[in-house]
Amino acid sequence: MEQLLQGVQSQIRRSREKCFLVDMGIYIALMLQARCGLRMSEPLNLGLEHFDPVQGTIYIQKTKFHKDRLIPIPWEAQKELDNFLSLRDALCCTSPYLLPGFKSALRTNQVYPVFHRAVRETGIHAPRRIIANMVFGHPTPHSLRHSFAVNTLKAARDRGRDPQAVLPVLSAYMGHSKYRYTALYLKVMDAEKRQGFVDFAISRLEDI
Repeated sequence: MEQLLQGVQSQIRRSREKCFLVDMGIYIALMLQARCGLRMSEPLNLGLEHFDPVQGTIYIQKTKFHKDRLIPIPWEAQKELDNFLSLRDALCCTSPYLLPGFKSALRTNQVYPVFHRAVRETGIHAPRRIIANMVFGHPTPHSLRHSFAVNTLKAARDRGRDPQAVLPVLSAYMGHSKYRYTALYLKVMDAEKRQGFVDFAISRLEDI
C-alpha cells in the first residue's frame, strides 16, 4: 500500500501550479481511500466544510444507500489533509470542493489513469482469479477500500482481538447498509480455512 501511494506521488506534476494542485488532489483522494476505506465518489464530493481539522473528522454526506456518516480519520491522513489545505491557500484556490479539479471537482476519469500507472509501476497488477469461492478482479481504486477493511481486521487479530468483534464498528465506519457485507471480508483473511465459519456467521447475522 505504501509503495502504491508513493507511485501516485511520483506522478505529481510540479511545473504548473494548477496541475500541481489537481495532481495533489488525486493523491489525497486515493490516500483517503487507502487510510479510511472510502468509496471513490466520497472524497471527490467532499466540500471544504466537510473536513474538520480541529476534531480530525470527515463528514460523508448522502452517498451510497443515502447514508450520512461522520468518521474520525487517522492522524497521518489528517496531517496530509492539513498540508493540502495549506497548499490550496498558498495557490489562492477558491473552489468550494475540498479536492478541486480543473473546472469543478475532481472526476473519476482523472483518478483512474494515475492509479493504474501506479499499479503497473509497483508491480502489483494481477489478472482476475478465484480463491475458494471468492472472485478477485484486477486492481481498481475501489480495491483500496477493500484493503482497508481487510487490514483493519488483520490488525485486530494481530493485537489478539477477535476480528468478528470488530465488524460492527467497521461496518458503521464504512457505511455498509447490512452487517453481513462487512462480514464477507473475513473470507479474504484466510479464504479457504475460514470458509465454513464465515458461511455460518453470515447466515446468523443477516437480521442484524
